[in-house]
Amino acid sequence: MSRNRQLIQLWQQFIPLSLSDVTMALGDPLTTTTLAHLPDPRTNIAALGVAKAIAIFCESPIIMLLHASNALAGTQTSRLALWRFTLIASGVMSLILALTSIPAIFAIVGESWLGVTPSLSQTIRSTLTILILWPFAIGWRRYFQGLLIHSGQSNAVAQAGLIRLLVVGGILAGGFTLKANGAVVAGVSLVWGVIAEAIAVTYLARRLGATRLPEIKSTPELPQDLAGVWKFYLPLGGTMMLVWGARAALVGIVARANDGEIALAAWPAAWGLVLVIANSTRMVQQIIIRNRKLIPDRVLITFAITVGILCSLILLSVSGTPISAQAIGYFIGNDRELIARVRPVLLICAAIPLLVSIQNALQGFLVSAGRTWGVNQAAWIGAIVMLATAYLAVQLEQNGAIAAAIGMVIGGIIEISYLCFQNFRHQTID
Repeated sequence: MSRNRQLIQLWQQFIPLSLSDVTMALGDPLTTTTLAHLPDPRTNIAALGVAKAIAIFCESPIIMLLHASNALAGTQTSRLALWRFTLIASGVMSLILALTSIPAIFAIVGESWLGVTPSLSQTIRSTLTILILWPFAIGWRRYFQGLLIHSGQSNAVAQAGLIRLLVVGGILAGGFTLKANGAVVAGVSLVWGVIAEAIAVTYLARRLGATRLPEIKSTPELPQDLAGVWKFYLPLGGTMMLVWGARAALVGIVARANDGEIALAAWPAAWGLVLVIANSTRMVQQIIIRNRKLIPDRVLITFAITVGILCSLILLSVSGTPISAQAIGYFIGNDRELIARVRPVLLICAAIPLLVSIQNALQGFLVSAGRTWGVNQAAWIGAIVMLATAYLAVQLEQNGAIAAAIGMVIGGIIEISYLCFQNFRHQTID
């Protein structure tokens, strides 16, 4: 097969998966737009940003279930063991999130650790209470997404993502019409959007035969029981817990900047827009894992870089053109000060999609070779550099949102450098 034909094949697999992540990411700017046009927008946008950072941290250990499901779906024993692991891990994470919303515990996590002001605490806790089922629904959804990807049913993943977006949009539209409390509307839309997607992806997996057990009962190199799955998954789950824990800590650094109050609104508003583009590259990792033995590594790397450059150019065009202020205003309302804070953040973060694409490709090579601890080590280094850079920028009296953006970019570059070192050290890439 020619190189061009291989690239076309990769794009055909990638686009439906990417669309599922884009539809998920679109929920953030849609939510910000809605909150911007409801009463007390700054408070609600800031409260939602903190609540979601905590909720995603509780979700983070199970984010990599998609990768595990894709990798372990080929044998009966591994798949069944992963399903039991999914139910236990997802349930525990929802329980932890529920405990976080208790006033005494939130006083430690939110007010002491993250530096949240007392005026925001009640709104954040109310939002966290609404989001309790979020981790469980995420874990369930990602298990069945992995089965669909493994069976070559990427279009079904995209269809379920579209259902999620429609549910989120419908709830936000209803809340806007009723002029309801912004944080409550946002929380309800987030949790019911992912529940709807979980139901849809389960139905599609069953209807398309992705849940049918494979003929191969077991293989020696894959985990056979719950303990084996735990050993296989620990570096992956720990990696995402670290990544999202660091991003939650980043919110604490932003809150302590000289412009902390508005920075807490500007950073999640800007980052939500960045994620719409950057998240479209994340499925590069699934493409690498699925095609590692079918397509030459150089073609896979070329594909990943092409995806990243394209998405970074899209973000740059949104944030760096003369009409960017107007475009940003559509998402966050007519708050001129907030727009002025968001725009430079978007310009700094224009490199993020390229960095995320390369990062996921390099992680995919390591995961497919069983070098999951290399992924974990890179995440530690990237997180430490990100937080240290943002903290230093805040100490130098840089605006909080810009400090966070600089930290994200530099941390990403350092993490990618270490992933390259790990891949070439173990000769993972041919």
